[in-house]
Amino acid sequence: MRVFIKDYLLPWLFIIGFWVVIWILVPGKEKNLSLPNVVSISLLLIIFLLVALYFVGRTLERYGYSRRDVRRLPEIIEKTHGRLYLPKEVFNILGNAIVFWGLFSSAVLLTENPLWGVLNAIAMFALIFSFFVLLISMTIWVVVFPLSLYRIFTGKEPHRGLIDYVVEYNLVFTGILLAVRLVALHVGDISAPHYLTELIAFGRNDRVVNALLELSALNFLFGLVGFYGSKRIRKATALPLTLIVLGQLWVAWGLLFG
Repeated sequence: MRVFIKDYLLPWLFIIGFWVVIWILVPGKEKNLSLPNVVSISLLLIIFLLVALYFVGRTLERYGYSRRDVRRLPEIIEKTHGRLYLPKEVFNILGNAIVFWGLFSSAVLLTENPLWGVLNAIAMFALIFSFFVLLISMTIWVVVFPLSLYRIFTGKEPHRGLIDYVVEYNLVFTGILLAVRLVALHVGDISAPHYLTELIAFGRNDRVVNALLELSALNFLFGLVGFYGSKRIRKATALPLTLIVLGQLWVAWGLLFG
């Protein structure tokens, strides 16, 4: 158990302690460390850890274990430490869950009412993830497009794993963006916490939302051309891919500097 405690458990506890220290010691009148809020963020920690353990179980299955082996996680990590990538994956899953819990809980602590606090935190993440459509486009420009051109001109198909990544995550973030748009258009003017009002204002911003939806459509089109173009028109696929990227850059320029 020495390796598990030293290299895994203590770093996880350190991240939790880091957030607690931030909330207690960093000055700020906007913090609301009331008993209901403290209870809320404690319950949220349990929820985030349970969700993380679900994904840990799926990771264990990929390495030949069962989901029930989550109960033996310390033992498995001890046996596979330094031999398999499994312990690293487990560490990242739980570590990321605690980091997101801290961010989520920070938004909760900005309000006096725990329910409003949770809605405020959800609004914060929804606002961030809505802009991830632009991040997908940037990933295409920096990674997927150059690699696809290289593979096309060397007689290979574009990397299907990267194309899958572009299409799948683009659909997820577009779904979040559309949900934000629908909520913003159908909710009335309300007195709400900071991030919730910011989210509503963002969802009603026609210029920004339309630009992100255009980027989403171009991202999806890039994926379709990358999937099927190289099989039918081969090296000529480079031309439509280039035109799509130029269109993305044009829309992004208008979004950021228009």
